[in-house]
Amino acid sequence: MTSRDRFLAAFAGEPLDRPPLWLMRQAGRYLPDYRAVRAQHGFWEVCKTPALATRVALEPLALFPLDAAIVFSDILTIPDALGLDVTFGTGDGPRVGRPLKGPADVEQWDLAGAPAKLAFAVDAVAHLRGAIGERALLGFCGSPWTLLCYAAEGQGSDDFRAARTLLLTDPALARRAMEAFADAAAGLLRAQLAAGADAVQIFDTWGGLLPRELYRAHVVPMIRRIVEQLPAVGGAPARTILFVRGGHHLVPVLGETGVQGLSLDWRTPWREARALHPRLVLQGNIDPITLLAGPDASAAETRALLAAMRTDDGGRRCIANLGHGILPPTTVDAVSALCRVVTEAAW
Repeated sequence: MTSRDRFLAAFAGEPLDRPPLWLMRQAGRYLPDYRAVRAQHGFWEVCKTPALATRVALEPLALFPLDAAIVFSDILTIPDALGLDVTFGTGDGPRVGRPLKGPADVEQWDLAGAPAKLAFAVDAVAHLRGAIGERALLGFCGSPWTLLCYAAEGQGSDDFRAARTLLLTDPALARRAMEAFADAAAGLLRAQLAAGADAVQIFDTWGGLLPRELYRAHVVPMIRRIVEQLPAVGGAPARTILFVRGGHHLVPVLGETGVQGLSLDWRTPWREARALHPRLVLQGNIDPITLLAGPDASAAETRALLAAMRTDDGGRRCIANLGHGILPPTTVDAVSALCRVVTEAAW
């Protein structure tokens, strides 16, 4: 099986020789060439220059036997394209220059001009597609709720109280903003799929802040709005994966979003998720902290995850990954140990 065949087989529910493997944030600050690129170029410059985005996306593929590449970009490309003026300082996270304060702000968003402003993210997919050979390729976007969190708060936060308050005090405005984000996200994902992405992932980084019923009422319809705008592939729905950080309490309702796969947070027991969603692709969900404990701990947790996968649906519909992104202090040896356990697995 080629890497791409393995990845596509997981979505088709076909037998696997082993689980396909990729890692969230597999290109990032733990790698030396990424740090070298960032020493010379700003974050947005790397995202918006296809050759640079491809360079950093290729580094982990050269180091590890990964089955998929993911385009190097950021979830906040969409609000930036809508005119919210997103910037990244040195070490202090994103800032939104034009945060959402009221209905008049949404009226000024550049919905019509967003596709042209997001063309760089599509070009990066096409550029990377030509460089990865027989590996799978993922595009991605931020979820409407997570984008609302940043838009309302104006910066990063631990609790995003502005967005959560907005959802309760002015749900109509929250819905209007999330619909705009959803439609822009759907357009971006459609273009990424057309440019060569095999699947797309929707990152709901802050979905876990919401209780289940609020999430079901306000966020699930927005994810469905995205998924329903994506084209079928060979008569089958577009390959979509939803990741909700801290979303273990939400797993019972995530199947209502219409996605084809769920990327599990590290706190979600694999077998519990499979019992709830027997026909979805499950992805994950090694705790990124385990990699900081070194190669032996990394290998041990990976073996435990594979054991759970093997008892589940005959080892089908599964993708090996982390339960969140690789952390900057992670060593190459720890990642190599994880990859070695997966690629040498007896399936």
